[in-house]
Amino acid sequence: MKRILLAAAATSVLFAGGDVEPLVDYDTQDVKQAVEVVKEVKPAPVPAPVVTPTPAPVPVIPPVVEPKNWYVGLDGMGAQFETDSGKCNGLGALVAKLGYDFNDYFGIEGRAGYGVIDADHDAGGKSKIKENYGLYLKPMLPLGESAHIFGLLGYAKAKVESTWDSTSTNGALAGTLNESSPSFGLGLNYDINDRWSVVAEGVRLLHKVDHVYDIKGGGTKSEKDINLDTYGLGINYKF
Repeated sequence: MKRILLAAAATSVLFAGGDVEPLVDYDTQDVKQAVEVVKEVKPAPVPAPVVTPTPAPVPVIPPVVEPKNWYVGLDGMGAQFETDSGKCNGLGALVAKLGYDFNDYFGIEGRAGYGVIDADHDAGGKSKIKENYGLYLKPMLPLGESAHIFGLLGYAKAKVESTWDSTSTNGALAGTLNESSPSFGLGLNYDINDRWSVVAEGVRLLHKVDHVYDIKGGGTKSEKDINLDTYGLGINYKF
């Protein structure tokens, strides 16, 4: 009887079930653990981008242009020689110049000239500028960037030769004037570029000087207030 009861109890357990622990699903457990590990792993910090500083632009320094203060020049000049007895127009001379400009407003200039054309004098005979020299102060007034007017204030010396020939009438003057006096002038300078410029000017070389001339036919004559004026164009080169 005891065996029958044990067999019935065993059968009841098999069919009714009991509190049996379920089997462990290792695959699912491994996945869960891997997810937990991933959650716990912190991503590596992303390094900040390396910013290369942009170099400051190098300032462009314009080249220093040294001022060109010295200059030389050459003028072609017409001239008028005036005495008490009359005038002599149409004389010609070449004048070389050397100057220095201290700034835009003031300079100095030296000149030397030589006559190349003679002309008839109203009193008879011919006259010709043999040579002339001058030293001047030169005040200037700019007219914009390319032009300026200038004055000449100084002292000059000139030699003017007067002669007569067989066609000259009595009273014609003969002699060599070699005098010095105050000299002054006015001109306009226009710059072609930073070296070359053109010049128009008028200069009184001799102002109210006196000289005693020989007169054809005999005797002498004192001429007073003799003036020598020049006017013309020229070109200057700065260096």
